[in-house]
Formats: sequence, C-alpha cells, structure tokens
Amino acid sequence: MSLQIPDSAATPEGTYFDRPADYAEALENALKLLNDLESSTEWEDLPEREDVQLSKITNAEDPSGVPITRGSTIVEGVTPLELTGVIQLPGMRKKWDPRLEDGFPIRRFSQSSFEIYSVMKSPSYFIWARDIAAVQESYWTEPDGKMQLIQVSISDEERLPEDGSYQKSRTRATVELSGWIAEKVEEGTKLTYVVKVLLNGSIPSAVVASLAQETPMCVGRVRDVYYEHGHAPLELTTRNSTLVKSDFKTTAITQVFEDQNGEKTWTGHYASNGPDDLSILYDSKRMYIGGVNASIESKDGNDVSGVHATVDEESSIVKVKVESLEKGKTFEVVITAKE
Repeated sequence: MSLQIPDSAATPEGTYFDRPADYAEALENALKLLNDLESSTEWEDLPEREDVQLSKITNAEDPSGVPITRGSTIVEGVTPLELTGVIQLPGMRKKWDPRLEDGFPIRRFSQSSFEIYSVMKSPSYFIWARDIAAVQESYWTEPDGKMQLIQVSISDEERLPEDGSYQKSRTRATVELSGWIAEKVEEGTKLTYVVKVLLNGSIPSAVVASLAQETPMCVGRVRDVYYEHGHAPLELTTRNSTLVKSDFKTTAITQVFEDQNGEKTWTGHYASNGPDDLSILYDSKRMYIGGVNASIESKDGNDVSGVHATVDEESSIVKVKVESLEKGKTFEVVITAKE
C-alpha cells in the first residue's frame, strides 16, 4: 500500500473529521507523560549551551538508545500564543529544524487537533530517512498563559501504511512524546521541549548521541528564529486568546506559510459553515513591520464576493467576515507583507 497524502485535510463536505478514540487515548497518555516528566526527579542536568538548559533521562533498559531529552530557555518579549506561530507551521519549522524535510496535514479534527505526516532527513547516506505519523493537540491552561502542544504517534494503515514508508526507503519512527510547553513569565515566555522517541531500525551510536544533543536545542533555535523573523499569522480562539469573545464556526482546513522574495505569505484554507467572523493575529513588531495586505481568494473558483477581509492595524488583526457563502464552499485568506 502507498502513502495517501490528501489535497484537503477536511471531509468532502468541508467539515472536520471525527477523531478516532485511539487517537484521543494516545493524546491523553502523552499529556500525562509530559506532566509526569515536568515534575520528575530523574532528570540528569547537562552542560548549558547558548542559554539553553539541557537535561536527559537515560532508559535503563536501553542505555544505548535515544534518551528522553529536555531543553528549556527564556524567549524575551513574546507571549506563549505568539510563539505558537513559530513552532507549528512547516514553513516556519524549517527555519529552526534542519532535519525536517516536509510535513503534511492528513485529517483535521478541530481548530486545535489534526493528524500529520512528517518526513525527517536522513543524517547519513547509509541511513534511511525517518517518517512519522502522528496526532497533534494543543492544550491551554488559560488563554495566552500556558500552552502544551502534544504530538504522539498513531497507526493509520488506511492513509499512512508503514509499507508505504518502506516503498520510499523510509523507516517509521515512534514518537511516544513530542511536547512543547510555553508558559508566560515576567521576561516573556519560558519555552520547554521534551521528546521521547524510538527511531527504530539500525542507527549508529554516534548518530544517536548527536540527535540526543541536538533535539533539545530546538528551543534555542525557535527563540533565535523569533528574534530574527517574528511569528507567522495565527488564528485567535477563546482557548488561546482574550482578544476574541467567541469561536468561529468556519472549518479551518489548513494554514501554509511561505517566505519567498520577502513576501512572507500566509494562506489560510477554509470551508464555509454559514455567516461567521474570524480573527487572525499578525506580527507587526518583527515579521510585518510595514503592515500587511489581506485578500480573499478561492482556488476552487468559488464566488467569494460575500467574504471580506479588513486589516485592524491598531490591534494587528486581520478580521474576516463571512456574510454569504454556501455551506461547504471553500475560500482562502491570504496575508502578505505590505510593499
């Protein structure tokens, strides 16, 4: 069986998929593991690098395997919400994760949860690349206060069979936990990244040691990318922000960020669910210092004259109003840097 990468992460009707019960259970277990690891006394401190505090927990049953790793740093002058605009989208992740070859949304379950497929570059010509089939969810303790972003491996033999990985000379890795914690502190945000992964297959010990050192340093690279580029636009909900009073009903299919020729283009793909209002926060402090242009398009050729986008420069929010568009019909919100 081959890998099935869909054109759209939504259903044919333009709605979210129902999240399978085993996916929900996997997320629940991964969140519990992250919380347990936060308070664990088993961490072994490692030498600090580039203002990143590093630590690990070695697996006593497999001391030569990849240990559980943790990296933590302070990102000044940014909120947890804004940092999610650096962490999540593949177009931004490629700026701080040199191992990521590509990432694809497979199914969207809600505004905050979806199934993903990622391909990681091979560390050596003689080692197969690793790929990952996972489910993701973000949890907010309070709006823009503390966020936990969880990824954990799942099995989807219908869309992402392991035989399909083999056909492309890839080995399926098992992510027991990829957990980001972004928590508001006085200076800005304390960012922590905890990873427990089984690479599977044959990996030289030198490569394992290198991955164990470099994986927790992702927090430092996220910090540096934010300082240099800022954050990509992101949707506001009552879970992540106090700037909106209600959640939008429109199906958020996927979001794509591309940084080419200085245009810094963010495209949000949506399916109408009737009249609605959406708010999209952009970064006027770093990424879009000169402001943004916002437009409504439709790659499917739909009449989108009943959908409007306006830019509120004072609050750095693109406001989208869906006045009239048939349910299930798609449209795109495109945000670019103002020339």
